[in-house]
Amino acid sequence: MAKLGKNLIIAGAAVVIACIGGGLAAMHYLPGLLAPKSAAGHQSAAAAPQKQIYFADLSDIVVSLPAEADASSTAYVEFGVQFSTYDPNALTSFATYRPIIKAAVINLLLNETSAQLQDQKIRTGLIKSCLDISNAVLAANANYHAAPPFVGAYITNLVIQD
Repeated sequence: MAKLGKNLIIAGAAVVIACIGGGLAAMHYLPGLLAPKSAAGHQSAAAAPQKQIYFADLSDIVVSLPAEADASSTAYVEFGVQFSTYDPNALTSFATYRPIIKAAVINLLLNETSAQLQDQKIRTGLIKSCLDISNAVLAANANYHAAPPFVGAYITNLVIQD
């Protein structure tokens, strides 16, 4: 009888150890097996590595502007914009052609008034135009034809002094 009780205790301990070991194994291996998969069978997009983003800066642009259309230049605007890219080579090309891009942005600003630059729609158009200018200059001079080198433009400084 004592031998039967001893065997039951050993068997019970073995069952408890097996359950604990199985639980630990399940916690270790099942999360990887139960993780959501994309259609291609890879881990979810959240686990995908992100591309490195780079910024090219075009700042210190100061232009005299009229406060209103058909008026003399009585105001000035200080303007800065940054362009984002995933291509580090675009930064080198941008640095080379910065004077051309800056001149085109200055010409763009000279077509505005200080009153217009306070309108959100005008600023949104200005951002798009600056992005188009930088991409067009690099496409014409640095052979970026397959895809535009810059994917975004952000106004980083806009001071209007009347």
